[in-house]
Amino acid sequence: MNKRKIIVIHLAVFLFLTSLLFFTSEPLLNKFASGIHNVGMWIDLMIIGTVVFLLTTTISCLIFLKQKKLIGLILILVNLFWIWFNLDLLYRYHFTEFYPTFYIPNWILIMNSIFAVIGFVIGFKLINKTISIKRALLTDFILILIGLIIQQS
Repeated sequence: MNKRKIIVIHLAVFLFLTSLLFFTSEPLLNKFASGIHNVGMWIDLMIIGTVVFLLTTTISCLIFLKQKKLIGLILILVNLFWIWFNLDLLYRYHFTEFYPTFYIPNWILIMNSIFAVIGFVIGFKLINKTISIKRALLTDFILILIGLIIQQS
């Protein structure tokens, strides 16, 4: 398959999934959050869903095109955001007057930061071509999944 065909197929998948989300998000919210009539929740679902679809279709397209450097850069950016999110919460909990409704324990924030640093290193290894795309994405996905499971328990 040539590059143009791969890009067009992934763009079509992204547009299909985004339009599907657009037309099914209201029934989903009515089913699972029926007592809440909040436009902000619908907009958040649309924004987050669109970003997730864009990220997954972009990574899939880059895998087909075998672009290790761009996939490594995306892994680095995702893990940098994860590090920033966890360390920012840790800072807010201890050094500001921030009192959230749901408090994430410190050990979970530190574990997630460690997982993100490992993912950051995996991104650099992928850029330097010392690890395969499949292994890098699988390892980073497992680390993020473990972090989310720990955070939910």
